[in-house]
Amino acid sequence: MERKGRGLVLAVCGVALLILSFFVLLSYADFYLASLALMFVSVVLIGLGTALAKGIDSTIEAPKDECYYCSGTGRIQAGEETEICPRCGGTGLARPDD
Repeated sequence: MERKGRGLVLAVCGVALLILSFFVLLSYADFYLASLALMFVSVVLIGLGTALAKGIDSTIEAPKDECYYCSGTGRIQAGEETEICPRCGGTGLARPDD
């Protein structure tokens, strides 16, 4: 829950910075480049904040140790018979390139 709260705060800060840079800084000709840089930072904050708030970062997992094709059994169902898994060669372990 703490990460979701932080994500929401980052997204709200990003929206506030975007509004500030768009309506306040962009109206001054001297601050044009600063406004564009602040807009970029605010869009990144909005994206990062919403990703944290939705929990998208927690869905990224480390690769599993078992073969995804046979679910780690080493055998697959081929019609009525079971055969050795062609992906892992019957070991049930994931290949290094998976």
